[in-house]
Parts: sequence; C-alpha cells; structure tokens
Amino acid sequence: MTGWNDKKAQGTAPFLFCFLDNPDSHHIEMIQLPELFERKLSTVPELDSAVRESFKRFEPWLEQSGMPFFPGFTDHSPRHINEVLNTAASLVSDASRDLLSAEDVAVLCISILLHDSGMHLTRDSFRALVSDFTQPIISGLGDLPWARLWEDFLSEARRFGQDQLLAIFGDPDVLQVGELDLENLSELDDLLIGEFVRRHHSRLAHEIAVKGVPTTKGNNPLELIGLDPELRDLAGLIGRSHGMSIRATFPYIENKYSLLPEYRRIKTPYLMAVLRIADYVQVKSERALKSLLSVKELRSPISRQEWRNHFAVRDVSQRHDDPEALFVNAKPIDVRTYLKLESLFRDIQRELDESWATLGEVYGRQGELAALGLTWRRIRSNLDDKDKFSKTIPYIPIRAGFDASGPDLLKLLVGPLYNYEYEVGIRELVQNAVDACKELVDLLGNTPIGNGPSDLPDVLVDIHENNDGTGWITVTDRGVGMTADTITHYFLVAGASFRNSDVWKQQHMNVSGEARVMRGGRFGVGALAAFLLGEEVTVQTRHASRSEEDGLEFKARIDDPVVELRRCTAPAGTSIKIWVENPSVINNLRPHKYFAEIPDDLDQIFELDSWPKVDWFVQSKPRVTYRWNGYSRRPSEDPDELRVRFRGEYRTPSDELVPLPESPDVTWHALAEPHPYKAVFWQYRQPKKEKKEEEEFIRRPSDEITVNGIRVEKLRMGGWSSVKLVRDAFGDGPQYRLSRPSMAIFDPAGVCPINLQRSAVSFDRMGFDGQLSKALLREHLTYISNLLKGDNTFAGFRKLCADIGALPDVHYEGQVIPFCATSKGIFLATPGLFSELKIRVLLLVDSEHRAPQEIAGLLKDGEALLFRISKSGPQNDLAWFRGILAEDNGYDWYRRNCALPRLARSAAVLAMRPQLWQLANQEGKVKRQIIASLTDVPNAGGHKVVMSGDIGDSEILAARVKELLVVLGKTPEIGAWKLTPERRPARSTSLIHEVWIEVFGGPYVRSLTAELKVN
Repeated sequence: MTGWNDKKAQGTAPFLFCFLDNPDSHHIEMIQLPELFERKLSTVPELDSAVRESFKRFEPWLEQSGMPFFPGFTDHSPRHINEVLNTAASLVSDASRDLLSAEDVAVLCISILLHDSGMHLTRDSFRALVSDFTQPIISGLGDLPWARLWEDFLSEARRFGQDQLLAIFGDPDVLQVGELDLENLSELDDLLIGEFVRRHHSRLAHEIAVKGVPTTKGNNPLELIGLDPELRDLAGLIGRSHGMSIRATFPYIENKYSLLPEYRRIKTPYLMAVLRIADYVQVKSERALKSLLSVKELRSPISRQEWRNHFAVRDVSQRHDDPEALFVNAKPIDVRTYLKLESLFRDIQRELDESWATLGEVYGRQGELAALGLTWRRIRSNLDDKDKFSKTIPYIPIRAGFDASGPDLLKLLVGPLYNYEYEVGIRELVQNAVDACKELVDLLGNTPIGNGPSDLPDVLVDIHENNDGTGWITVTDRGVGMTADTITHYFLVAGASFRNSDVWKQQHMNVSGEARVMRGGRFGVGALAAFLLGEEVTVQTRHASRSEEDGLEFKARIDDPVVELRRCTAPAGTSIKIWVENPSVINNLRPHKYFAEIPDDLDQIFELDSWPKVDWFVQSKPRVTYRWNGYSRRPSEDPDELRVRFRGEYRTPSDELVPLPESPDVTWHALAEPHPYKAVFWQYRQPKKEKKEEEEFIRRPSDEITVNGIRVEKLRMGGWSSVKLVRDAFGDGPQYRLSRPSMAIFDPAGVCPINLQRSAVSFDRMGFDGQLSKALLREHLTYISNLLKGDNTFAGFRKLCADIGALPDVHYEGQVIPFCATSKGIFLATPGLFSELKIRVLLLVDSEHRAPQEIAGLLKDGEALLFRISKSGPQNDLAWFRGILAEDNGYDWYRRNCALPRLARSAAVLAMRPQLWQLANQEGKVKRQIIASLTDVPNAGGHKVVMSGDIGDSEILAARVKELLVVLGKTPEIGAWKLTPERRPARSTSLIHEVWIEVFGGPYVRSLTAELKVN
C-alpha cells in the first residue's frame, strides 16, 4: 500500500479509500477545468472555490470506488469527468460564450462531476440506500422511496426472460433472487444490483447533489461544499436530465423556480443540452484503458459490447468540411459492433436535433439569449458511405437475420400449422377470450367481471349460417380488451405474445415472479387461427381502463399491408367477427343434430347436449356459451333431402368440467408436489349412460388432458396411453401398464411442454410421471381393498380378479391377475412376499366354476392361489402350458411371457383339458425338450395331468391337484408349483410392491372379514 499514511488521513471523511498497488492507481489524477470554465469561474471567487473544493472531495471516491456493481464497464473515473468537461467546453458555441455566467459554469461543472456518480456506490452505500423507506428527498418528479423501488425491481427480476438474464449475467440460468442477501453479496448479486443502479443512476446524481452520497447511520456523508441549496438542486437536476427528456424537467423548474429560461443567471435548459451531448460523444478509445482490459474479465455481453464500441472508435474530430459537424472515424471489428455504432450515431443525431429544437422553443424569443447554441448540429462518420466503408472490412455491413418475409408466408403457415382443422380456429379464439376475462378479474383484484348484465356469458361464440353455406363466426368476450399498442405490437404480429411482455408480467405476476393468471395462449399465433376460418376479420375492442368512447375497431385480411384503426364507442372487452366464405368451414362446425330432433317452434332455442367441434374450455369460470343459428345436419348425402334451420345453445355439462385450482373437486385427485405447476389433478372418466334410437348403452368417454382449462389432448379410446415407468419400476414384481388418466394441469409459468399445434403434451418432459405412478398405484390398491369387503369364497375371489382385470387404471400383462389368495389373506404376487410369507405351494387355476367354498377352508397353510383371467385361444393356451411346465433351465422367459411370478421351483404339475394336451403335441407348437421332460399322472379322471421336476415333490403336488379337482369339479385347469428358496441374485423391489406395503402396512390386505385376517 502506497501513497497514503495515517497523518494524511487525519480529519478525512470515512468515505475515502486507500490506493491499491497497481499500475493505474499510483496517484489521483486531478480533474482539470477547461480554460473557458476557469476564466468564467475566476470572476466569482466563491463559486470557483466551491467547485474546486467539491472536485477535491469527490476525486478520491470516484477514483477508488472500484465500481463494484459495474466490474466490466468502461472508464467512469475522473478521467471521464475531464473528458466530459473538455467536450462540454468545446460544445459552447462562440456566440454563447459571452452569455455564459459563472453560475452557469459552476452548476454545469458540478452536474458533470455527479452525472455518473451513482455508478460508484459501494456495497455499504447501496445497503443504506435501499433500506430507506422514507419519502424521497426531492418532490415533484414522481420519485418513489428507494426501498419500494428495490422491492419492485426484485419482483421484476424474478420475471426476467432469458434475453435479459443473458445480457446482465452472461448466463440465462443463474438468477436466484430469493437467495439474495444484502449482507453477503456474491458477484452475481453485484451484477443484478448494477442493473438496478444503472436504471436509477441519473436520479442518484440529483440526490447526491442535494444530500450527499448515501451512507450508513452514524457516518458523515460525502457532500458538496460551498453551494447553496438552490444551486445544488439545479446542478443535480442538470445531472439527472441526461437520463430523461429535457422537456420532462420543465414542470419541476417552473413549479419551483418560476422562470424556465434563466434563474439566478443559470440557463438550466441550455446546460442540460450541453451535458447530454457532451456525455453522449465520449466514445474515444481512451475510455477503455488497455491496461485494464488485459486484467479484467468482461462478464456480461453488455459490457463486452460497450468496450468493443469504444475500441472501434479511432478518432473524433471537428476538422471536417461541415463546420457544424462532429466527425467520427471508426473501424468496427464485426457486424454487431458496426450495427451498434450505426445505431449510436443515429441516437446522437437525434439528441442533437431534439436539443436544438428545445433551445429554440425556450430561448427563441428571449432577446440575446436566442443566440445560445451548440458548436455541432450534426454527426458524421466514415460509416456514412456504406459502399466505401465495406471495401475496407471483411464482413458485409448490413443487418441480416431470420424474419417473416410478409403475408404470403403467413398464408402458407396458417393451414399447415393447424392441420387444416377448422375447429382449432375456434379453440384459439376461445382461449384468447378466456385469457382476457381472467386478466380482467386479476386486474380488478379477483372480483367478478362486472362490465355488463350478470346473466350474460363472459365469452360468447356465435355461429350464423346463411342459406348458401357461408356465414359469420363471432367470438365476443367481456375481458380486459386491447389498447392500440397491444393491437399493433402483439395481436397483428405473428409469434408476438402480449402475455410474454414486460407490461403483462408487471400487471399479472406477484412479487415472487409467479403469474396469477392461468393463460391458455402462449405462442402468439392465436390471431392467425381466425384466418383458418375466413378471409377477413372485423375486430372491435376497448380496454377496461378506457372510457366507453375510447374503443377501437378495424377490419383486416391476412395480406393487408396496412390496417387502419378507427375510434368507436364499444363495451369493454373484444369482439372478433369472421366472414366465412367457404361452406366447408360451417359444415365442419355444425352440431350433430338431425332435423327429426329439432323442435317445431323455430324461435325456440334448442339446448344442445354436446358440441365437440367448439367445446374447448372446460372450467366453470369464466362462463362460456356457444350459439348456433343454421341448418341441421343431413342424415344422408342427398342434396335434395329436407333440412331444417334451428337455433341451438350449448354449455359444457358440469360433469365434464375440470376443477378450479383454488377449489378442487372430490372426484379429482391432486398430485401432492406439482411443481413447477400450480396444481395437477387427475381422474379416470366415468362411464355414461347414453341413448340412440331408443336403445340405451353405457359408454366410457376418452380420458383427456387439459392445460389451464383448455382441452389439449384426447387419449386413445379403447387403447392405452401409458404413464412412463422408470426402468426398474417392476423389479421382481408383476409386469403392468398404467393407463394415463384425465389430467387437469394448471401452469401459470407457461412451462408445460405443449406442441405448437397445442394438440399434445410431451409427458416425458413434464417430470411428474414418477409421482403420478405412485399416486395411481396407491389409489388402485386402495380401491381393491374396498372390493374385498364382499364375497370371500373361491367364486368371490375369482370375481375379484376379473373385476381387477377390467379396471381402467392398471393393466396387468399376461394371463394372471397378480394377487394371491391364502387361508390368511390376500397378498401381491412378488417373490419377496412369497418368501416372507413362507409360501411353499403355488396353485394356478383356470376356472369359471362358481365354487361356494370359502378360501380360508379350501387352502392349506403355505399354499397360495392365482387365477388365470385371459381369453382362451390356441396361442394363449400354449403360453399357459409352457409357462407352467417349462423347467428353469433356459426357459424362464416362458414364464415372463405368460406373466407368471418369477419364482424358483423344484416341481410342476398341470391338470388340463385333453384338447390342450393334443394341441401342445402338434408339430412345432411346443419344444420337444419340454414335452420330453413331462411325466403322466395316472387316474386323473377327465383331465390330462402331467408333471415335471423332482419326482417326490411332483407326486405330492399331483395328489393335491386331484383333491382340488374333486372339490372344484371337472371344468377347471389347475397348475401347481412346489417352490424352493430363491437361488438367483435378489433384484430390486418393484414400485407396486413398495406402494402395497405403504398402503396396507404389511404383506396381507387388511380385510374386514373374519376369514381373511392379517397374520
């Protein structure tokens, strides 16, 4: 440590820092006043002294703060202050120099000193700042307390998109706002705070001028000296103005100081113009010190690009053919830097234009003050001649990137995007209307929608068919409505979703960054769906915050180059009316009603019991109604057949609605840990009684997936959409498939992996199939335990197995239902439980015989009974034969194919119908090795009985099978295994085994009957 000692430190305020031993900090570079400013200040010694003393007090802080929240930014030390001072002096035109007063120079120098001072806050200063809940020290500019600003910023930061995170941190996945600790800040925390300070550093310049640098309680703040409060305020306001429009400061000046052009010889608007231009043109390469660049890691893309821009500027000069122009010579190394500089030069020119216009407005009629002006009116650069510049660089200096090439591309996209399914157009319009209603409720603080009669639906879909098959489709909502900005920047722009905008996030996200509105729309292509239905749309809308006369309406075709918005009187909400010229559209959407079912009174509104082509939204709120005014569907294709016009109305039946996330339905089950979703409900849809032509029948509706109340995917009717089980979910247990149930997913964050057509969900990427598997199995086994409250006879157990096989949730592979009956209870057929319960004989029975014997009296200790529940047929029967009788040596897969338990055995017996034995002995049906290993059992009556394995164990099994045949009659087929202790390496416990133990607390089902007891 050099350049400082205790003696020099005596009497120094606590904000000063010691120098660090590095090449750039051996001395403090004194801020030097330009000759013009020195000369003006010398006429008023008090002001001259105040400016110089203030510089001396602030120089050490600006030099040594280290800018902890801006580690990669270009130089904002006293070197930069010198540059801005010199540039400001050169900006004062010759005609303005004589008009400049000492007071002007004093406040301008102080404003330049402080304009970026907020970026030098230390961590302690920042903590002091954001812990301040008091009213702002400056009133009249709409300032909020710093603590409130910080809370609002953190809330916004939780909603940052990937682009923002990448720009600030260089990584879109690093932010953990909830873990930010002001007392223990990390480097990432510093970068986040830097974004907050950057946004408000111009306000900080004003407040530092008035009150000093924020500091912790008990410490003296670093303050300006020698200036009265008014001069401090005006200097701070000028410093603040570089972050806002000059005109935006005029009300503050007029309210506080009355005189706008000049007050106390201070020409505030003019000084503001000088500062903002002087700061803007500081792009010379000296600001990016090469010695710093070699040792600092530039962390964020924003910082890296800023340094690139500065290094690209080779020279800034006034020596140009145009005497009022500033000429910049630059050599950007890549097209990104070129485009940034091109944009920067346009911005500087805009600032010059606006500054000159403002000076003309303020001083144009002020006598000699009308001569106030700037040295430059224009900015020129070697980039202006693009052809000439392009010959000096290896890249092409143009902006290129993926973009839509116009309405022709949109036309090509609409049909294929939605697979030419007209009903999808209804879905997209309905979900946007529903979203608008939800947003209005959220804006109103979750109070019901009130912009119209309470008996009106919140969303109305109206389809009107003309005699020639053309017609109108109108979707009207009583939602939040749209502003002109929403229409032009989102509704009419394919792929631009307003619900991804910062405005939407600010309105509808909580402080934790979670959306309060369960939106159906996501991709910003919903408006295109209207053109799937027709060529032209008419839109009328009014935002709920606007007056009734402040509505908007327009007509648009997809290929219109210009859409004209006109003012109109309209209710709050949005109405989209589509002219349908193609009769196929109306015909596709027609309700399934024939003229014979239509009431004679044509004025009567027919209540439709179903309308699948339009029925997309399945929640009770908001209320959606569908209306039809057209012709009935013809029962044949005969064009001359009678058709009848009718008016119909449809609302989704209550038994098809999914619950609201805040009020779950008892018929739905909820996942315990649905993260990242707000809630996930599931159920299997119940069979419904239906009637067709006087005939009643039972139909089980297809299960389906809904996301935020919108139907997304209908699961295969009569098939299986299986829940994905982890690889080791079976272990030693039975093989099964879990049918995916109907699922209502509530996804406020919009992370559910839906395809672009919104017709399917990628369950592999949802991450909750493991949790769902356990929930389904738990419910399945609990239901089975309730079935045991009935008949406990042999026939009752067989019926139980048949009922289990018919359940819609779990499908057991193979020919047996894997639940074993014993004299003491029922257990799951897994090797672990066989061993635990010391089961020595497994009986495998294929019988529909309704034997009344109770299982407890039929089976002996150590015996277990499995039923075959499968359709008979040659292949199934042969699999049953092989699975029971094939020995362990190399034929274990026969048992797996038949889904018999994976158990070691010493002997096997099968009593079968003679027809099965004849089939098995046909050439090529069963391996000869298996047939050759079998031994006949004599005196088996009408059955063919064979055995294999250990002869002693086989004979005992055969005798037991004969006993059962006597009891059960002649029809059953009975197999039997003599089990031995497991010799194979133990495999993992199956998922269903784990859930079984969790549900029942032990190996046996806890039955309510006395005969089936827990051991």
